[in-house]
Amino acid sequence: MRRPLLASSALLHALRRASLASLASLASIALAVAIPRAGAAQDLPTLSGSWTASALTEQWSVSAWGQACGPRPRPQGAPGGAVQIQQHGSELSISGAGRSWSTAECWEQMPGLARSKHSASGNARSWQTRCTTPASDPRRAVVTTTTQATDASINMVETGQYQFIIQDTTCSASVTRTRTYTLVRREGEAPPAASAPPPVASAPPPVVSAPPAAPAAAEKKPAASRTCDAPGEPARLEVTPSRKLMRPGERFQFRALVMDAAGCALPTRPTWSIAPGPLASAATVDATGALSLGAGAGEGALGLVASVAGKGVTVAIEVTSPDRYDALLAASGLNDAGESEQAAVVVIAAGTIGGRTTSGEDLGRQRKNLFVAIVGGVAACLGFAGLILLRRGRRRTGSDVEGPASTAGAAGERDSAGAEGAPAPSGASLAGAAGPAAAPVRPTLRARGKICPTCGDRYPSEAMFCGKDGTQLLLLN
Repeated sequence: MRRPLLASSALLHALRRASLASLASLASIALAVAIPRAGAAQDLPTLSGSWTASALTEQWSVSAWGQACGPRPRPQGAPGGAVQIQQHGSELSISGAGRSWSTAECWEQMPGLARSKHSASGNARSWQTRCTTPASDPRRAVVTTTTQATDASINMVETGQYQFIIQDTTCSASVTRTRTYTLVRREGEAPPAASAPPPVASAPPPVVSAPPAAPAAAEKKPAASRTCDAPGEPARLEVTPSRKLMRPGERFQFRALVMDAAGCALPTRPTWSIAPGPLASAATVDATGALSLGAGAGEGALGLVASVAGKGVTVAIEVTSPDRYDALLAASGLNDAGESEQAAVVVIAAGTIGGRTTSGEDLGRQRKNLFVAIVGGVAACLGFAGLILLRRGRRRTGSDVEGPASTAGAAGERDSAGAEGAPAPSGASLAGAAGPAAAPVRPTLRARGKICPTCGDRYPSEAMFCGKDGTQLLLLN
């Protein structure tokens, strides 16, 4: 009886050993599968570091836009520049090139727009954010921001749909915004940045001779303008350089040139101001365009505005720390002095400064008044001439009625008298014959006439007796 018990116990021990071995093999397989995945996730390089941003582009498509909607939307965009990216877990925060932004929000900053949905990949390489306006807001807007990243580039694409109803008019439009970020130096990769200067350091002899040429080229732009004895109104404003890389505590003199339409230089000076932004309080500019940065100024973008007659141009300034200055300078495309070779230009409408605006407006008013005066004078002359002709016509009509009519009446009466068989005295016949001949000579006497007090017949003023009854005629009153 004991032997079977020993056999069963040995069998149980064998089974336990086999189960433990299988569990150990399964655990080793799971670890072998999990460890490469974790290692792959941990091998992804960080996206923190210095980057450059391309210019932000906008493309609008308007489907319905009435007059009540106001001005039609136009592409605005934003300039590019150096930016700093910090990776916080699976999200990125980007500062520079005009503003700060995060992958957890939409680029659009329309009032009332709020995030309604957000998703991010675990490896910090893909993000999507959806922002909408509240249901109670009559301005319906839906914005979707999608960001895709690789180890050396980041691409942001944002699409937006806007629909408003204003005064029973539907305003509908859509927009697409794009921007690309390119890696300059990853955080913690100082050796590659340190190895880059040696080639630059070996080139100082030829490069040192180049800086004198750069200012000469900058001076050629003002030299391209010419001095005129009678220059016109300001038509063009140029500010050099259009981009500048600076460090905290530095001071730089910007150059401005105002010209007329013919390219003549003008003594007009633009008005300088600091554009609103995070670094506006750390910078000052004087009336000559000299910009000074405070020693405690942080990194980021700064805008300097030069304006003439309400037209302004903004110069882009990138502020960076001394440690990152060389790396950003190498990737920015600026010259060795950290300046752009191009000038920021704005076209000024002709006749917007000084007395020519007023004289132009006065000349237009004078021409209008002169035209009205001429038309009024012609109309008055025509009216006066018409009045004279009307009066002359009335006078002629009255004389014709008083002369020939009375003569015709007398002739008619004589004919009627002859028809009745009553003989007319010789005096009456002579008067009747003389009446028409005397009418042009004495129209006033013929116009007065005479009347028979017996029969009431009327006769010319030359008649003496009635042709019917011989009664002496009386003058009419």
